[in-house]
Amino acid sequence: MTTEMKEKQCAHSLIYRMEECLIKGELEEAERTVFDFLNSIRELKRLKAANENRQQLEQVVQRLREQGILAERVVRIG
Repeated sequence: MTTEMKEKQCAHSLIYRMEECLIKGELEEAERTVFDFLNSIRELKRLKAANENRQQLEQVVQRLREQGILAERVVRIG
């Protein structure tokens, strides 16, 4: 199971936990759970951005290969 899938399951369980806390009237615990949920959403956004960056890099490497350039030989300038 991927990290992204585990994080999605975690977020889903936190939603359920918030509902339970609201039903029981445990507002402080529901509020703490909201913060955990937001952290989970931030992590999902970070994972999505990392995946998009990886895909962009793979596209650049593929274009370089199509032009006969070895990506391993490209030196970062800056």
